[in-house]
Amino acid sequence: MTDRKLSSLVKEFPFSTIFFNEKHIDYCCGGEHMLYDSIAEAGYERGAFLSELETFLEDAQNKYKATVDPSLYDLSIDELVEHIEATHHLNERNLLQEVDTKLNTILRAHYKNHKEELLRVHSLFSDLRKELLQHFVEEEEEVFPLLRRKATNPTKKMIELLEDDHEAAGALIKGLQEVTRSFTPPEDGCPTYVATYAMMKTLVEDIFLHIFKENSILFPKYTEGAKL
Repeated sequence: MTDRKLSSLVKEFPFSTIFFNEKHIDYCCGGEHMLYDSIAEAGYERGAFLSELETFLEDAQNKYKATVDPSLYDLSIDELVEHIEATHHLNERNLLQEVDTKLNTILRAHYKNHKEELLRVHSLFSDLRKELLQHFVEEEEEVFPLLRRKATNPTKKMIELLEDDHEAAGALIKGLQEVTRSFTPPEDGCPTYVATYAMMKTLVEDIFLHIFKENSILFPKYTEGAKL
């Protein structure tokens, strides 16, 4: 497999997002990064990583549902915006509310035995929740209407700010992955503890897809059309 941008690989092999999530390879904010650079940055041996990736992709067709529908690349700006609002904004708002409720429950129930971990998770998640909810409103009320009208300024600056928001969310997610051992609950975790971490994992994977679709499909399509 030749060295290519992560965004190019995801476009050709949509199932690769599942593998990249497992390996903590940032294909969303880092879509413009080259594969070999990302492998080295993550500390993997190149040959072994590529062999594992190729094996995964060979088997994925029969195991998984594609995470990035190839038809998305052919959608118009308006259609992409509608898709993002109707799926990711809606799903993530619901998941944020569910996780917030469950996280507060396990914080109270398991504070004695897992104080350090849960306080850190609560802090990081609270920051992520605030970041995302503000981000959704900024997109829906300011940026997306301008994209639909194909306005040029100040849309370019707004897109840059949204990409900064994506980077900030990515940093918070990495912190959550680290403190939760990639969302693995402790052995004495109750069913609610297990469900909370599983739901956070689902949320994070949806955020990754959301960011990828904006950074690597929507924004480039708009930029090319508007010639910013």
